[in-house]
Amino acid sequence: MKDFVVGDNLAFELSKLLGFDYLKVEERIFSDGEVLPKLEKEPKINQAILIYQKKQLENINSYLIKYLFLSKKLKEISQKVIGVMPYYPYARQDAVFLEGEPVSSLYLAQILEKSLDIFITCNPHEHRQKLSNLFTIPAYNVSLFKEMSEFFNDFDLKKTVLVAPDREAKTFIDEFSQNFSSEKYVFLKQRNAQTGEIEFLESDFDFRDKEAIIVDDVLSTGKTLLEIAQKVKNKGTKSISFAFVHFLNESAMDLIKSVSPKKIITTNTLENRYFKLNIVKPLTNFLKENIF
Repeated sequence: MKDFVVGDNLAFELSKLLGFDYLKVEERIFSDGEVLPKLEKEPKINQAILIYQKKQLENINSYLIKYLFLSKKLKEISQKVIGVMPYYPYARQDAVFLEGEPVSSLYLAQILEKSLDIFITCNPHEHRQKLSNLFTIPAYNVSLFKEMSEFFNDFDLKKTVLVAPDREAKTFIDEFSQNFSSEKYVFLKQRNAQTGEIEFLESDFDFRDKEAIIVDDVLSTGKTLLEIAQKVKNKGTKSISFAFVHFLNESAMDLIKSVSPKKIITTNTLENRYFKLNIVKPLTNFLKENIF
């Protein structure tokens, strides 16, 4: 029995770097929206690595159904299944905020682990719950901030400041700074309990003539990063750049481009045309160092 990497273009690239065989997945979508992912062939497999990328215009629930069906099928024909889901959805709902709500991040983990022996993802939303607390199987977070910092090697460290939009994002700039030792600034976020509106509290930090790099895990609507960028810009920053792992939609990119950023660095955890960091190499390194 052989080892296979199963999935799409990311799987093909990963198979080359690992020296595994590649098993392509074919897709069919029915008129009612049902999805049917199909393995190109059905070999007996020793170890299967399933890696699948959500397409740009694809509904996240259709993506999840495909991933669940594929993992279940691979479980039937493999000795071991390693699931690599570059973007872990539903992670924000990691607690009950209002009566009657599901703990979506936990429920999804409970479903996935039935067909997987190991789970791997990139920079999930771990603000209240760690990934390892959601899964009963081994679950790993591959952080990409260290690799992302390499795209800023042309910046003068003494004249650069890493900016976290809130205290939860402080971990991100700490990881980013492992290879990029510059000043750091963390905005304090305050939410109005009655209206739900968010206010960012500021200090007298001197941004004048600094190159600001705003670091976060997800570009969702873009509104938060735009507000932070405008506040930093108003303090006399020389330039503004963005570094975020997950890119969710085009309109958010248009929004942050309105401040004329010097650089925008993101990854291909989700399909997009803007990515600079290909996640295949960091994932290969992680697999070789921690799994095989």
